[in-house]
Amino acid sequence: MKSEDPDDDLRSWKWLQRLINTLGEHGMSSEESSVENGIENVLRVKNLEWRKNINKELEIVDLQRVVDKDIFCSQGAKPLPRKRAPNNPNSSRVPLMGLPMALYDDMWISQLTELQRESLKILKDPFPWMKLVAT
Repeated sequence: MKSEDPDDDLRSWKWLQRLINTLGEHGMSSEESSVENGIENVLRVKNLEWRKNINKELEIVDLQRVVDKDIFCSQGAKPLPRKRAPNNPNSSRVPLMGLPMALYDDMWISQLTELQRESLKILKDPFPWMKLVAT
């Protein structure tokens, strides 16, 4: 993500940080390891049917680790490519309660009963959405 205005970059990264922090660990998909083309290890990201699709936003974060290798620690396991796709398996993680409405999948929410929606304790506070573009 690069912009001519450094303030735009900073604003975008702060928004991404807020998105990830709001979802927390349990709002992230789990992954399962797989071998692609017989040689490359990849992580297949499981789909969270209840969460808004944030694949593009998470890919920006993943891409940054590759693009700016010099600012990340070289120790530890080498990061594996993540494959996010609609045909990946669904996660068994239960829906998180207490998120802003903008972070739930619209189609999934529409299929819930009123009682089920109430049990989610959806926050009234808005979560303004930001459209990001990776370059």
